[in-house]
Amino acid sequence: MFDDPIARRYFVMNFFDGIMTAFGIVIGGAVAIGNPVTLIKAGLGASMAIMVSGFFGAYMAEKTERRIELKELERLIMKDLKGTELDHKANKAVLKLAAIDALSPFVGAMIPILPFFAVVFGFLEYKIAIYCSLGISFIVLTALGWYLGKMMEESPLKNALVFVVGGIVVGILSTLLEHFL
Repeated sequence: MFDDPIARRYFVMNFFDGIMTAFGIVIGGAVAIGNPVTLIKAGLGASMAIMVSGFFGAYMAEKTERRIELKELERLIMKDLKGTELDHKANKAVLKLAAIDALSPFVGAMIPILPFFAVVFGFLEYKIAIYCSLGISFIVLTALGWYLGKMMEESPLKNALVFVVGGIVVGILSTLLEHFL
């Protein structure tokens, strides 16, 4: 699945977006909301919105780009390619990339929210769930950055730190928002 550079790029960007979105909701809303069910609903709502947005945005962008490429090829060879194997492969690629673009932020967004399900089912206290959410999020951000560093044959630690710094920035901004509103 991730041997395709476009699919890999969509996955990483949108998985990161999903984690950061839910991470911001957890940090900005954990104290203000104080209710795990409300926090889960806010996180799920945001992750579903990002998922639907990702699917339709990627679908239309990829479809447009693939159609432009196909039309250019048609002009060059002076033949209609609609319904050909090339056309079917392009359509299949569009759907695959749209699905990756949709599911990766949804999955990423679930990571910071998961501990709050444990609160709802009586396995964790709310305050502990906040710390678990932060910890799990930073572990996953570190792993994602590490993975990318390994793929690029660069310093995994340096790349992991870039993602962690992104998480810290979201944390600071969400905390400041909480204090100023």
